[in-house]
Amino acid sequence: MGVGRSKDWQYWLMIFVILASFLLLITASMDLMVVKSDYYKNLARDNKVRELRVPAGRAEIYDRKGRVIAKSIYAYFHLVEGSKVFDKIGGFDGLRFEGKDLAYELKRKYSYGESLSTVSGYLGELRADELKDWKQRNCHKGISNKSLVGRGGVEEYFDCQLRGIDGKRLVEVDAKGDYVRELGRVDPQRGEDVHLSLDAYWQKKIYGLLKGRKAVVVMSQPKDGKIIALVSSPAFDPNLFSFEKDNKKIKELLNDKENLPMLNRVVLARYQPGSVFKMVVATAGLEMGKINGNSLIEDTGVIRIGDYSYSNWLWNKRGQTDGQVDVVKAIKRSNDIFFYRLGERVGVDGIKSWAKKFGLEDKTGVELKGELKGIVPDEKWKLEQEGEKWYLGNTFHLAIGQGGLSVTPLEINRMTNVIASGGKKCQMTLLKDKKKDCQDLGIKKENLDLVVKGMKGACHKGGTAWPLFNFKTELACKTGTAQVGDGSGDSQAWLTAFAPADDPEISITVLVERGGEGSDEAAPIAGDILKDWFDEPETKVPRYGEGKKVVYE
Repeated sequence: MGVGRSKDWQYWLMIFVILASFLLLITASMDLMVVKSDYYKNLARDNKVRELRVPAGRAEIYDRKGRVIAKSIYAYFHLVEGSKVFDKIGGFDGLRFEGKDLAYELKRKYSYGESLSTVSGYLGELRADELKDWKQRNCHKGISNKSLVGRGGVEEYFDCQLRGIDGKRLVEVDAKGDYVRELGRVDPQRGEDVHLSLDAYWQKKIYGLLKGRKAVVVMSQPKDGKIIALVSSPAFDPNLFSFEKDNKKIKELLNDKENLPMLNRVVLARYQPGSVFKMVVATAGLEMGKINGNSLIEDTGVIRIGDYSYSNWLWNKRGQTDGQVDVVKAIKRSNDIFFYRLGERVGVDGIKSWAKKFGLEDKTGVELKGELKGIVPDEKWKLEQEGEKWYLGNTFHLAIGQGGLSVTPLEINRMTNVIASGGKKCQMTLLKDKKKDCQDLGIKKENLDLVVKGMKGACHKGGTAWPLFNFKTELACKTGTAQVGDGSGDSQAWLTAFAPADDPEISITVLVERGGEGSDEAAPIAGDILKDWFDEPETKVPRYGEGKKVVYE
């Protein structure tokens, strides 16, 4: 009896389990078909509809003559076994394709390569650690990690303007993910073009003249501060960041600590100006009444103060002096003794005050990120930076553009423009149509005339800029040779000039880093440029490698 009852119990338990399982299956099916029907329908629909970003065409960058400096092209591709197969490269056409939907990559084409790279900049992916900062900018609400953004130059400064606003499109795809049809679209808004004051022809020509040397050339219009050429050498090819598949070349470029090709030396490096600073000191002495056009200072060859001596370059080279020197001759001959004594009369505070008026301790306002401003030392600066008092010898050094004084090449070009424009300090700009922003410094015309007369003399026989002696066009110039001061014995070679001297249309500033004497290294570069600018085929400008020469008298 016990065995039979046990079998009945097991039988009914099996029947119960079967019925319960069947009931659960029916309940689950009802849930799928009725309760969650809409959910799974939507899920199936979403698997067939995709939202794709339609990129805003990045606007173009033009030079003053309408030449294209930078433009966007798109490389369209599809994936084959995980590899990109490019179908075409061309302009943006809104990704309107029939049949198969293609992916794309944005490529930025820079027509002038290295010669314009420090002005144009390039495009690079946004890093995750930068995302927060970029999102805080009003025009970057839609930006995301790995978005392409401007890096350096105009690309970065005007990124908001160039970028535009992305659109989007809804696309239906089949089970394999292939394109079926477009369901809707919001068209992108293209960015706004940037038109530069810069002339790409002269930029490329000047870059070629430098032949890879560590050097800078700035050419601008004194009347309004518009920049015609802003050249930093050596530079880099911005197209590498768009088209180079091997990142090794890019890494080598970024890690080149010797040549620093990514550094824009025009605005991101400071140098001692040497004798090109003497025009500021001469103006200060004249405006403060410490000298006038008839004042004479004797060139004694050397000044000795205690254990220290301060000499003139002519005394060092030939043991000779210039005799009695007025301000015009002092600029023409770049006479250090005159400027030591003038600096003593004006004083460190007077020199600093006028240096600031000329803009040598302020940014120029050029449309480039990270611009540095110069350093004009004084007693407070020396005490804070070096822990020492200011001595007369420090004033001597400052008066000839040495010591702790350091400036950017663009600041020196603006300083030159002040003299060329009759005493007006203008904001420097890379924009073609920007309204000029100038401040009249109130310098007396008769004082400016004396400074200009001295600069004219520097470009003629007896002056220091011997490569510029034979020009038919009247030039006003000043050479500079500034000791680096790091124990190497190297010098920065400078030449700054404007022409025609009495009605300037251009100014030019040349710096050759650790190049030696300004008359030997910087002046020939300026001469080559000015000769072609004014179309003087008969002017013989010494070329590199033809031997150095210094004209003393």
